[in-house]
Amino acid sequence: MSKKLIWIIVGLVVIIGVIIGLKKAGVIGKEEGIKVTAEAVQRRTIIETVNASGKVYPEIEVKISPDVSGEIVELTVAEGDTVKRGQVLARIYADILNSQRDQVAAGVSQQQAQVSNTTAQSAAIKATLDQAETQYNRQKKLLDEKVISRLEFEQAEQAVKSARANYNAAMEGIKSAKAGVQSVQAQLNRANKDIGRTLITSPMDGVISLLAIKKGERVAGNSFNVGTEMMRVADMRSFEVRVDVGENDIPKVKLGDTAIVEVDAYTSRKFKGIVYKIANPSTGNTLTANASAEVTNYKVHIRLLPESYKDLVVPGRSFPFRPGMTASADIQTKSKYNVLSVPL
Repeated sequence: MSKKLIWIIVGLVVIIGVIIGLKKAGVIGKEEGIKVTAEAVQRRTIIETVNASGKVYPEIEVKISPDVSGEIVELTVAEGDTVKRGQVLARIYADILNSQRDQVAAGVSQQQAQVSNTTAQSAAIKATLDQAETQYNRQKKLLDEKVISRLEFEQAEQAVKSARANYNAAMEGIKSAKAGVQSVQAQLNRANKDIGRTLITSPMDGVISLLAIKKGERVAGNSFNVGTEMMRVADMRSFEVRVDVGENDIPKVKLGDTAIVEVDAYTSRKFKGIVYKIANPSTGNTLTANASAEVTNYKVHIRLLPESYKDLVVPGRSFPFRPGMTASADIQTKSKYNVLSVPL
């Protein structure tokens, strides 16, 4: 037997011996069981949540539109300015309204002149009536004394009737003229009121959150339809998050539910809110993630509690939130406290 063959046989024996030893030691050939983490049953608080995304808005924001059409000739505010209720924000030059007012004012003057003329004429007519009545009384006495004829008396009587008719007509003319004055005066008051609408004032204390016009631009508006949106005034002391909740989750959400809100501008913060309004009509349909079906959404309004962001409010600086900031909310729809539970 050669040396080479002897070394091969020795090597095989050693390898077989090692394998047998490892198998006996359980290193190889042993079936490995499934590893699990065991945890004792504990009492916990379980909270069911509905997640939705949306944007931050002032809770109260008023759109301002004109009641008249014309050119913006004065603009006294800029976006972000603080304003007071009744403060003049802009002025519109409405040339048509000014022309109409001048025409109506001229009509008032004409009617007043007519009243004056009719009143002056009535004084002369009254004097004629008094004279006719005096003549009538004299002729009646003479007729009784049989000094004059019946025909002469009837002439005096007819003169009195004619003078009285003229006087009554003059009085009606004065009434009509005065009514005409009242009518055109009412038109003048309306014209002045319309001109007063050319001054755009703030409906409340707040901040100009949106300015959509510039000086020199023309705006359209009237008393019957909403005109051009000029600007918005918002109360920046209170904020809300408006989120879209799908039709499958909206039955779970109710007024008064607590919500934990995250705003993208504050990545490390969570804010607390309360659901205070749930819209009845849907906001429309959106595609699901796989674009295979549409989901109907409903708008839910969450009021942010001031105490959850009071440290962000610094006097003299900008407000902590700006309209349109992106946010997400976990609405806590159901809670179970101190119940036995196991982790899933």
